[in-house]
Amino acid sequence: MLTVKIMNRIKFIFLVACVFLISVTGASANEVTQPSTNLQKEIHFQLLELAVANFDKSYYRQYMRMRQSVGTPDYGTELAISYLMVRNFRNSIRSMSWEDIQNFHFRKHEQQFTTKEVDLYEESIRNGSLEHILRNLRPEIPNYLSYRHEMIEQLRSTASEVAPYPFRMLKEGSSGKEVDALKIALQKLGYLDVYSPINGDFDFELTEAVKKFQEDKGLKADGIVGKLSYDLIFKTHESKAVSIARTIIRMSDRELYRSPEYVFVNIPKMELNVYYSNKSVLESKVVVGRFDRQTPRLKSLIDNVVLNPTWTAPSTISEKDYLPKLRKDREYLTKKGLTMYYSGYEIDPNTLTAEDLTPSGIKKFRIVQKPGTGNAMGLYKFNFPNSDSIYLHSTNSPGKFRGASRMYSSGCVRVQKSDELAKYLLKDDLKPERVDKIIESAKTTWLKLSRKVPIYLAYWTSYIGENGQVYYLPDIYQIDSLDDRLPPDLLQSLK
Repeated sequence: MLTVKIMNRIKFIFLVACVFLISVTGASANEVTQPSTNLQKEIHFQLLELAVANFDKSYYRQYMRMRQSVGTPDYGTELAISYLMVRNFRNSIRSMSWEDIQNFHFRKHEQQFTTKEVDLYEESIRNGSLEHILRNLRPEIPNYLSYRHEMIEQLRSTASEVAPYPFRMLKEGSSGKEVDALKIALQKLGYLDVYSPINGDFDFELTEAVKKFQEDKGLKADGIVGKLSYDLIFKTHESKAVSIARTIIRMSDRELYRSPEYVFVNIPKMELNVYYSNKSVLESKVVVGRFDRQTPRLKSLIDNVVLNPTWTAPSTISEKDYLPKLRKDREYLTKKGLTMYYSGYEIDPNTLTAEDLTPSGIKKFRIVQKPGTGNAMGLYKFNFPNSDSIYLHSTNSPGKFRGASRMYSSGCVRVQKSDELAKYLLKDDLKPERVDKIIESAKTTWLKLSRKVPIYLAYWTSYIGENGQVYYLPDIYQIDSLDDRLPPDLLQSLK
């Protein structure tokens, strides 16, 4: 079958069609092959989203070709190819896994289209169905047009930006040229009076400006410019546009918004929400994985809750955390209330050999912590099938929830309001008073849920809140940072 390959820019079907129609109607090629102005704009905007998401340069190259061909005989062809590229991507993403979409693991393939696909495109223009098709190609996400508008506003912004200083934590009493750069940035953002002196001093006025910024961005309003605040203060318009474009794609899961009830963890926000009928009925801070032990992005079903759980150390923690401690102090595990097992039998750490205290040797043992308030799991564990052995749980270290940055775990998600979450999930199976009594007993109890509740671990670095405000979040795992700079000619074409 004859194929139209973008790399070679073969434009056969349009030339044939145009010659025929011109001979019959006397119409120009552009009048024949182009849909209405509004539909042309829709194709432009949808392709622009993929170009700005910046995961495959072919979308950027096609967008520029389409823009540059406006008013030429080639425009109809470029418009059609743009439409087909958008359609193919939107269709392909519907069969992709949640993990691949969140991580932006898209398989790059050569774009090619058959003559039949081009014929169908032209037919949709003639019969008026293209408008319906394009609307169906839009991601099914709340406030989609608001996300699109924000992306375009950031791309077109002409507001000057302040060059960031090499990061160091700043707070009241700090001084230096970094403080001046911070002041100028907050002045441009409208949080600090333009007449505030640029004198290198972090004063009370600057502290209050930082607090107001942090409050507006959903951070802990402590007036201290740590890494999270720093990243957001100096986030560029370009980077914001990329973040929005990627969030549009990451949100594009039809099941998510059709689920009557689900648990949602946005990893960069370090927050959990329970949604019922598309309304948040529970909100909680969470602790997520450190950069070197990231919380994976996944989708599953919570099927059981464990009250007073024991905790078995994953092999990575046994090797990286406990092995070095045991080499120095054989009593370390005992002091921490941890027990070693081999083939089901308890082992005295003092009997470990040099071979046992190696990365391969330590993996032979199970290191288990008994239930109780001192247990690393806390009092609740929420299980859902996944290949990474990840789960939600409470904690015996509630102080970790106080900071704006909550990246302390080894991959699992610690939930501040774990008691409320447990009682919500168990509401069809157990009364809250019964849950409390089991907790008081300190007895490990597994409870299977009569209804499995979907859970999503997502990676959205921006979102529009219920109040209509746009929030940008730090790219804590640096998934997007390598791709947050767009080709200069793309930016210039939009100014």
